[in-house]
Amino acid sequence: MLEFCVKQNVFLYAMIAAGIAGVWCLFWNNRFYTRGIRDLGRLKEPKSKWTRSVLETCQRKAHPFSNAGAFMRSQIAQGRSAGMAVPTLLRGSQNMILTVLALSILSLWAIYRYRYGEAELMRYLGTGIALAGGLVFFRLCLDFGGKEEILLNGWTDYLENEFAATKQSAVLETVQQTERQPVQSVQAEAMAQAGTGAAKTKPQTAGSESAKDRTELFADPEKEARISKVREGIRQTAAAESRFAGMLTPEEEKLMREIISEYV
Repeated sequence: MLEFCVKQNVFLYAMIAAGIAGVWCLFWNNRFYTRGIRDLGRLKEPKSKWTRSVLETCQRKAHPFSNAGAFMRSQIAQGRSAGMAVPTLLRGSQNMILTVLALSILSLWAIYRYRYGEAELMRYLGTGIALAGGLVFFRLCLDFGGKEEILLNGWTDYLENEFAATKQSAVLETVQQTERQPVQSVQAEAMAQAGTGAAKTKPQTAGSESAKDRTELFADPEKEARISKVREGIRQTAAAESRFAGMLTPEEEKLMREIISEYV
């Protein structure tokens, strides 16, 4: 079986596939951290889905953060890129390095056992060293630990300073609005009661003013005398023995008397 794998270059192709898989994991892991760091400068309008999810989680928190660093580490651990969790991608690149090394050792042992030529030995050895060394080199250059530290520091500063101040001001404004509502309702009720009292007082005032006018009218002796004369004249006209009685028919005279009587 080992001889067949060496002859068909199975170990060689497996090492190349592991190297490609390791590069794929490094690429998507690096993309996650790069987009997250870029969003630190545009947290009001983030572009990555992970940043928007973290902001929504922060908005749902009813209390300030006591340990923003631990919170952000848990959020980074839940981050996803290319449908896979970030820690899984990081472990995937590490596992691919170990896979390349294991295949290199296995292929070298098979070549030594079945006594293949030195050229075959150098080919497998060079391929294994190049792939494993390249993955390690790329991982060190991408510096995922430093990028995670930048992401943690940026988010911790935002949560403990800017976001905390915004959250506190929002809570204070809500409390002020809650305190204002009872005062406004009391004022509205007082205004309604004042309007009802004014509506009730207005007819009374009008009646008192008319009574006052009548009092002033009858308090004047000359006006009272003229009113008495007019009243006496109306009574004489309404009387049956009046000298004006013959000018009207009996029906008109009766109607006239009723009208004058109702008027008096």
